[in-house]
Amino acid sequence: MIITCPDCETKYRYDERRFDGDSSKKVKCTSCGFTFEAVNPVLGAAGHAAPPVEDDAVPGFRRRVLTSEHQTPTVAAPEPKPAPDSPLPALPSDPRYSLAVIAGGQAGSVFQLHKPRILIGRGSAMDIQLRDSEVSRRHLAIEIRDLDVELIDLEATNGTWFEGRRIDRVKLDHQDEFTLGSTTLMLIVTPVRGA
Repeated sequence: MIITCPDCETKYRYDERRFDGDSSKKVKCTSCGFTFEAVNPVLGAAGHAAPPVEDDAVPGFRRRVLTSEHQTPTVAAPEPKPAPDSPLPALPSDPRYSLAVIAGGQAGSVFQLHKPRILIGRGSAMDIQLRDSEVSRRHLAIEIRDLDVELIDLEATNGTWFEGRRIDRVKLDHQDEFTLGSTTLMLIVTPVRGA
């Protein structure tokens, strides 16, 4: 879910599991230091489900406005997106996809993408294992649906960076670069010759 600091309006991604059944949690804004209350989107301030309120000002978001004796911030939750483990269509045979490491300890390595979902991280169970201490064990996923390639950060500690900003999800095109830890990778899309 996305929470917003009512003081400086900085938006944060907040893991709903942190509520642990509570209706709200105190959160300190890392930008301005203001402490505010994040409200569980499943349970309202009174401990029961609150009805969503549509908000035309933020396309694709539903807003829950809850009141208490203190000013409670608006909590916006993004519309559901495919879970990282939901089924994907088969990888197209044309074009071919690969990731080239262009900076970091494994620079010069090229990884072919042979399935529609690739998990990347430091852990041994990853499809692409990076030897980078700044990379999380389960850092990000690459999903290929038809001809669309999407990069999905898996709540990695140091985040995933694209075009100088930290991202949660982003579509990638041929020769787009992204960074995780001290490693930078480039997506390479190659048409199959003679097909």
